[in-house]
Amino acid sequence: MLDSLIPHWLTHPAFLVLGIISVAVLLEYQVTWRKAVHPIALLNLLNVRLGQLIIAQPNRANGVLALGSALLLLVPFVAILWFIIQIAEFQHILIGVLLWVSLGQWRLRHAAKRIYHYIAQDKKQLARDTLNSFVLRDTAQLSPLGIAKATTEMLILRHVYQQIVVIFWFAFTNIWVALSYRLLYELAACWNPKHAQWLGIGKLTSTLTRILQWPAVILYSLMIIVFNPNKQMLQQIITSKNTTPATWLLALYGWVIDAQLSGAYSYAGQRIRKPKLGSHDALKLDHIKRVLFLQPIWLCAYILLCSLIVWLLTGVAF
Repeated sequence: MLDSLIPHWLTHPAFLVLGIISVAVLLEYQVTWRKAVHPIALLNLLNVRLGQLIIAQPNRANGVLALGSALLLLVPFVAILWFIIQIAEFQHILIGVLLWVSLGQWRLRHAAKRIYHYIAQDKKQLARDTLNSFVLRDTAQLSPLGIAKATTEMLILRHVYQQIVVIFWFAFTNIWVALSYRLLYELAACWNPKHAQWLGIGKLTSTLTRILQWPAVILYSLMIIVFNPNKQMLQQIITSKNTTPATWLLALYGWVIDAQLSGAYSYAGQRIRKPKLGSHDALKLDHIKRVLFLQPIWLCAYILLCSLIVWLLTGVAF
């Protein structure tokens, strides 16, 4: 019924991708969810409880069992949503709502802006407390510049993992793959193997999540590189050891914003040292604002790029 009320060209897959993603992103930026009431965040409470039950039995604590148990809980949830959308009259609206939920960052940008102002006003403890609810690393001993660095890296990685990758899978597959990735990503975040208690059950989930992230990260990186060509940046990305989506993105952003990222981290009391990425200039507080400014611009360009690729793949005539 809806299709008969709108022009024929508006139902082209490329236009639907552009329209649905654009509306979902605008909703996420303007009507943000608090973590306490976000549907995916509520599922995370169940994930943590499930993980605790599995690791309580050492002889059964393995990644396959844990992932399988989580899927047994999540598949019925996705199946119910699929059934509701199949019988709904305005399917694209419901798909847009699901995409909006899948893009949720729980006021991440607002938190980064608050951290910036706290540091500028020398309110270090407030900055640490705000950052602590968004990252897994230890924040108690971070200096003001350490807080700024952790905030910048959080913005970079969470933006790509929670939005860019979700948009990629929605544009080139469907909402169910995008939603499944987001649920898997949250599961990997709950069972982060950097924490010793989750090491036994978190590796498999983290590996699968990383595999799903690579195609989107590569496309997003190529887009940025085209507009910000830099031989040193390319050399660092290509020659870096133990390349992951995180190291790739930090090296990319480090050169674009002219700051040094990565290095020493502290997780659960353990000191971890990683190669320094990006330029050789020390990160400053204003780099937070620069990342906040650049990301919406690149996000718009990425949405247009994905829509263009869908248009090329499906053809102009249909």
